[in-house]
Amino acid sequence: MSEEFRAILKERARGPGHLGPLGPELCERAMELILAGEATPAQVGGFLLVGRAVGDTPGELAAYTRPMQALVREVEPPPSPPIVAVTGGFDGKTRTFNVGAAASLVAAAAGGRVLLLGCEETPPKVGRTVFNALRNLGVPSPHPLEEAERRLGEVGFAATTTDYYLRELHNLLQLRREMARRTALNVVEKMVSPGRGSRFAIGITHRPFLSTISRALVELGVEHALIFQAIEGSDEAPLDGNSMLVQVNKGKIEEFRIPPESLGLLRATKADVSWKGEEEEARRLLGALAGDEGPVHDLILYNAALRLWVADETIPLEAHLEDARAALYSGVALEFIDRLRGRVLVDTLTCG
Repeated sequence: MSEEFRAILKERARGPGHLGPLGPELCERAMELILAGEATPAQVGGFLLVGRAVGDTPGELAAYTRPMQALVREVEPPPSPPIVAVTGGFDGKTRTFNVGAAASLVAAAAGGRVLLLGCEETPPKVGRTVFNALRNLGVPSPHPLEEAERRLGEVGFAATTTDYYLRELHNLLQLRREMARRTALNVVEKMVSPGRGSRFAIGITHRPFLSTISRALVELGVEHALIFQAIEGSDEAPLDGNSMLVQVNKGKIEEFRIPPESLGLLRATKADVSWKGEEEEARRLLGALAGDEGPVHDLILYNAALRLWVADETIPLEAHLEDARAALYSGVALEFIDRLRGRVLVDTLTCG
């Protein structure tokens, strides 16, 4: 048992009349001890669950994030275009299929540089992740860090997991299963990237986290990010016209909505992308990538445009949407996916 952590836990778990935010220094030290394995499972569980009950502030989330980012194994592809680290619920989806993975592929095919981040078997949901969606499209994933770095440099797309870039966090999966509830870890893991200088596209479930995460990112010095209410808290923004988005741009935070009609897109709800099996998911995704119109098609275009917009906010979203549409209708996106599936890229990465 860590006596140092025991003292921090006593400060965290005070009586109901004294509960409140924990100082950033204590938050950072607590996370350092947790990631180092110096706190017992009972201590970690108590600390995180009390934090969930109290509600973690932006300052606390930023403080938890710093020790994680300090331990991250980094990748360093060419600096331009910037890396857009795309994160949603690492615990995956259970009711709708994953449009975000296909959207990320289209964004990369249109000239972006996209890094998908996640972790399989993440509690509490333990659903289907972006890696499942990629594999169903025939794209191998996740990628070890060396391969991810080379893919980002060669083709502008990679997908990797905490198992490769933040093993200390990955080692907490079993404890998180035993806690059975989301905690600060489910939030903080979305704000850490192995791509140095990453911009972020972050999907969240509950609207209050739009403000919390955006303010935490500003405290962390992240200059460019887009945080959005997502379908099942995943990495894809819905086209319902009601969901909120928040843009972080050089310390400024702006909250807004995007009416689908303003982009020439149809509204789409969760019911329009209900999941009926992996084969049906792959079929609908590939059909949309081949030009079949409908909600899946529009969701892919919209989310691809958002990723490109995060990379370059000086160009209107409408222009990025046209770039995504051009990549899709020209066949470039499907050719790009074929390349990721085939031996051409494998040979390049092996011999490069």
